[in-house]
This record gives sequence, C-alpha cells and structure tokens, in this order.
Amino acid sequence: MKELKYGVKVSPLRSQYFMNNTVASFTDISQHCAYPFIQGLQRQGVVSGFKDRTFRPDQTMTRAEFASIVQAAFSLVPQREYVPFTDVPADFWAAEAIRNTFRSRFISGFPDGRFLAGENISRLHVLLALVSGLQMQAGASVSLTAIYKDGGNIPNYAQQAIATATQNGLVVNAPTIDILNPNRPATRGEVAACIYQARVFLNQSPIVASPYIVELANPGVIRRGTHLSVNGRTWRAAWGQWSSGICTYTGVSDKGAILVLGMELLNTDDVNVQPVKWFSTIGKSYRMKTQLDREYRYLNLDDIAPVGNWEMVIDNQTLRIFSVPTKVEDITVNENDDICRIEIQLSQATPWELYEQSREWEVVLDAIAAASLANRFPETATTPPKSGNQEQQNEGETSGSSEKPSPIVVRISATQTVIKGTLPDGYRVRTQTLHNRDRLVIELRRDALVEQSILVYPGLRSRQQYLTLEGDKFPAVWLTITPRSGLSIAPIWTETNQMRGTNSFLAITKTWSSLGGINGGYFNRNNLLPLGVIRKDNKWFSGPILNRGAMAWDNNGRVRMGRLKLVETLVSSTGQRFEVDLLNTGYVKAGIARYTSEWGANYLPLTLNEIVVVVSGDQVTRQIELPDDQTPTAIPTNGYLLVFRSFRSAVSAFGVGSRLTITATTTPSEFIDFPHIMGGGPLLVQNRNIVVNAEAEGFNYWFGQQLAIRSAVGVTATGEVLMMTVHNRVNGAGPSLTEMAKLMQQLGAIDAINLDGGSSTSLVLGGHLLNRTPDTAARVHNGLGIFI
Repeated sequence: MKELKYGVKVSPLRSQYFMNNTVASFTDISQHCAYPFIQGLQRQGVVSGFKDRTFRPDQTMTRAEFASIVQAAFSLVPQREYVPFTDVPADFWAAEAIRNTFRSRFISGFPDGRFLAGENISRLHVLLALVSGLQMQAGASVSLTAIYKDGGNIPNYAQQAIATATQNGLVVNAPTIDILNPNRPATRGEVAACIYQARVFLNQSPIVASPYIVELANPGVIRRGTHLSVNGRTWRAAWGQWSSGICTYTGVSDKGAILVLGMELLNTDDVNVQPVKWFSTIGKSYRMKTQLDREYRYLNLDDIAPVGNWEMVIDNQTLRIFSVPTKVEDITVNENDDICRIEIQLSQATPWELYEQSREWEVVLDAIAAASLANRFPETATTPPKSGNQEQQNEGETSGSSEKPSPIVVRISATQTVIKGTLPDGYRVRTQTLHNRDRLVIELRRDALVEQSILVYPGLRSRQQYLTLEGDKFPAVWLTITPRSGLSIAPIWTETNQMRGTNSFLAITKTWSSLGGINGGYFNRNNLLPLGVIRKDNKWFSGPILNRGAMAWDNNGRVRMGRLKLVETLVSSTGQRFEVDLLNTGYVKAGIARYTSEWGANYLPLTLNEIVVVVSGDQVTRQIELPDDQTPTAIPTNGYLLVFRSFRSAVSAFGVGSRLTITATTTPSEFIDFPHIMGGGPLLVQNRNIVVNAEAEGFNYWFGQQLAIRSAVGVTATGEVLMMTVHNRVNGAGPSLTEMAKLMQQLGAIDAINLDGGSSTSLVLGGHLLNRTPDTAARVHNGLGIFI
C-alpha cells in the first residue's frame, strides 16, 4: 500500500475482485439503477447493509452514515487536527468515523461548532466531500449549465468542485443523466454510486458499465474490447462503449449477444435499433440501441442488464458480466416425428450458450440443477451418429440420415448446468426463450433455420430463410449490399503482403478490419496459392485462368460479370512477340508466366526445370535456371519475373540487356477498366439467363453434376450486390450448379457467379459466421470484404 497525492492511501485493484462471484446480493437492490455500484462495494467489503439483508437504496443518508461509509471505503490519511464537534459525544456510534473523515478533509462542520450528524446529506455535499478528501485537481473549464439542465441550481461556491467531480467521473445521475438535483437529500444508493466512482478514480474498483455515469467525451466509440466473460467463463467476442457526449452506453457484438448471452435477434428495418428476444413476453422484445464500429456492430446491454440482475465491469480488454444464481426447476423432453423438443424451466432469466458442432450440441446454463433432476438424464454409453464421411458432410455432399438424436445428458456443477446431445446428419438446433415462467426451449429438427431480415447499416441487410425450388426447401443465408450507400466491396485474402496462405474466413475479415463478406475464389490446398483472378485498386494480385467466371466492379456502383480471359503481349527489342496468359497465379501450364511484386517479395518455383528471367525497369537483368523447386527468386519492386515452363526455345529472345514492352487486353474488353475483380466459376446467370457450363470453364464433368453446399455472388437490376450461401436442402443434399443459379434468380440476380463452395462456404458479418458452425468451415484463401 502506498500513499499518493489524493489524501488517502491507495492500494492497487486486486484481480481477486473478478474471481469473487459468490457474494449474496442484497434482497432489495434487484433492478435498481444503483445495483452494480452497491454490488461492487459489497463485493469488496465496503458495505454490508442491514441485518435483514436489505440495503434500502432509496432511503436518505445522514451525515453520520456518510462519514461511516467514507471511512469504510478509503484508507484515510490525516491532513489536519480534529476539532471536536459540540454535538458529537465521544460514545456516539459514528464518532470515530466523523473524527477521521474530518481529519482527512472529507467533511467539515458548521460555523457554530456543530456537526448535525442526524441531518440528511445533500447530493451536492457528497460530491464536495469527495473532491475535497481526494484532493482532486481542477481541470479545464466546463459549462455546468451545458451539461446539467439544472446546473443553475449549483451554488457559486460549489461550481468548480462540481465541475471537477464531473470531469473525474464521480457524478451518477438516475434516472435522467442530465439532471443533477444538487440540493436534494442523497439516498443510500446514490451515495454508494458516488463512493464507488471515487474508488474507480483511485483505481481501487473496476470500471462499472452504467448509462447513469456522467462521462464527458466526444460522441462516438470511446472504448473497445476483445473478450466477453460471463460468471468467470471467457470468450473472444468484441464489445464497445460509445458516448452521446455525457452518457456512455455499453454493448456487445452480434456474436456476443447470440452465442454468449443467448439472445435472438429479430427483424428490423431501423439501423439504430435491434429488437431482441430474451425471455421476453410473446409479441414483445427489447429494443437495443446499436452502434457500428469498423468491423463490428454493438448492441446496447444497458436496458437488458437490470432484467437479468447483471453487474457489468470492465477489466482491460474484457467486459465481465456477473449474474445472480438461477435454478433449473424442471426439464422435459418430447419427441414428435422429426422434432425433439427439450424445455428447461428456470427460476429466472439467465445467460446461456449453445455450442453446436457437426455431430453434437451442448447448452451451458448459468443455473443450478438438483442432483435428482440430473439423474433423470444420465450419461450412457451411446455411439456417435452414423453420419458417414465427415468431410463429405461438411461439403454438403451427403443427403441426411434416418437416424434420430440420442437421449440428452444433463451434467451439473456448483454454478451451471450442461445439457448435451447428438446431431445426426441433417439435424440442426433451434432455440427460443419464453417468459411467464422463464424457459429455454431447444428443438432438434431438420428445418431449424428461422426466417430473419435485419437492416444492419443503410444499404446492408442480412437475411436468412428457406427458398423453395421444385418442392425442395433450401436454407439460404445472404447479405444484400448497396455499394453506393457509403459501403464498399473489396477483395481480401489471407496474408496482406503475399499471396500464399490460408485461414478461416472469419480470421481473414478480421485481418482486413472488414465488416463482413463472403469467401471467394479457388485455391490450391497443397501450396496455398490462388487459382483465379484477384484484382484490387487496378493491380493484378492474381490473374484469371481457364476463362472462368468473374465479377468486376468499381467504386461508383458499376458491376459486371462474365467469363474472363487476360492476355499480355511481350515485345522484345528485336520485335519478337510472345503471349503471356498466366499472371501471378498458382495455376501451371507450359509457356510463359509473369510474376510481379503483388505476388510477394519472392517467387518459389511451382515445377521443376523452370527458367526465370528477371526484368527491372523494362530491361532484362538476369537469366536464372532454377536447380529445383525450393529455391526462391526475389521479385524486383520496379519490374517482374518471367517464368518459362517447358518453353526453353523462347528464352534466347530475352537476353540480358534487352528491353521489353508489355500490353494487356481482357475479354470481355471492358473488364480492364474496372479496378476490382474477383474470380470464381462457373458463371451461373448472365443477362437474366442461366448459362451454367462448367466444362467450358475448365471444370471436369463431375464437378458440374455435384450436389454441394454453395456460395455465390450476384447483382440485381438495381445494382444491389447479393452474397449468398445455400446449405443442404431439408432431407437432402446441397444444390446443383443449375439449382444455385435458379436460387440466385429468386433473389433478383440478373448476373451471378458461383464461388468456392463446399466446406469453404463462409458468410461473415460483424465477426460472426452466419451460415454454419466454425468447426465445419475449412480454411480459405480469399474472399469479398465489405467496408464502411
């Protein structure tokens, strides 16, 4: 413990604070606006309340009681001699606290020598006491009447101190943040809030997330974090705090709300409000404010936290939520046809998480169940679902199973209940929460997708629903983007400084700070190099191959799709002309390939017996006959490499010192004028017509006939870009290429191309993989990113 300039002894915040989640809450602070402050002080042993386990937060506080709580909250350091008050006898219950708080300059008496211990203390004098005792230094001048509607009621002698208290985060106003009520008697809850904030100022308590703390800041996001913790269990999920100028809101990403807290996002056409169902009455929802921040959208938790009796505190990069203990009162299971329904009855609403993998599911509840209840659902020696080849299942090449889910298993611990079961091929999990007896309902079913339409940002909508085609129901998840609405689309890939590498598409969107997007074109899974066109900002990072389908676009909303071919023509100083139709690609064939610095710092041979010609400033500087396929060659930043494969006869035309010129043309010719291009294939729809021809784009016959999970990108007649994923039809396999084309037409696409589907199929928004569970998604090379 060390003594600092604040007039009290300050010890650092101990990490044990975050581990102490067993403190029983007072019985009368539930849903009170001062709940997190009172709970925090109780957690740290500052307050203990009354013998009947109440705190009485709305009861006014006397000056003696204030002295007592100040003494309990701070390690007081004497600053002056005590002058006994005429009305505080030595045996008065608060005499010691009054003496110590006077000596440390927190409180003073009245000119006539009295203390008036039984008088109520005003909100004004609570703040004056804390500013004085903590010896807070005045900051820049602020206008109190601009902050508080009743700022004119602050006496002149107190204005500087109140400004200092405001600037240092001591002021907590509820229910209206811009009403100070300086001269009203302070309640016990209000004093607890101010005391807690004073401890935050001293770094003796963690930051509480509360919309009632007056915090002066520029409007916008003021804090960001990477992890969300609920009752001690931690996940990687983004959260943020944003300011209106004086009020700070706290929110979590969509991923955190859905996967960690168990919330269901409902339809909305308002980008500023996200309706959420969380143990809500039928027909009603919580309307959560939203805040967009680069690649995330935050949903405000401030209105829903009191419902769950949550205490939210900030621990560096982690937002920690503590909830009160809940009981599992009953679990029932009903099976009907292809649906297994599990209903969990709870004593009150509580956070819960769903872990859904390819063959298993698990729900974790922050609730305690009796052993007798768990014994009804014992662990038995069950065999995993007979779902066939796991890789084929992830690709969408299987057509479901007649198998039914196995009986559930219930496990209990001191603080939580775990319910788990199996997922035969074709089954997914659907969940919902209900009010009027708080319940969580879990359904295992083949048609688990819930229809949803959410306007995330002006011009960006997230949708999911079943699309019906010739009697089959296909689960489709897609994004609709209007590029002219302040949004842009750009190619993204794994490594920003080279073209080799793969990662999950979730990770790729994070690398590029993208709001979301869809996986892109093909790549070689062995050497991790692209097999299709990637053009960004007029630079060819990877060239087109095999006349495959591609999408081209600019920053003004123009989009074109077609089968793309790029031909470069090299002209030597002797006038000889050579065609180069491979540029920055992992695709290999006999002839000349060109590699620029967009490929990376070095070129590593893709075949044996390659000959490399180094060109710098349009002049040949070296010829290298590579000894093997492991020797890299540096790519000049002001030139390129020409790689000759099975074309030794042409090398002599590129002698050292010879000068070269190069021209390029594309088919269709207009593609060369677009700054951005992403390849896939085959082309699905062109000019409203289905034009699927896989073999014409270098795919084999069986690829064209395959049924699989798919991803595609298209454009509507009004210029909206569609990014869609489609998984297995109900009781069947994924769509064929022709079926995918028809589904894109259902969404209004007049042009569309297929992307690298199967296990690569990934649609991301706000750090959340929308279309599948992460463990079933393969690593990919590239994709289309959405940016604000």
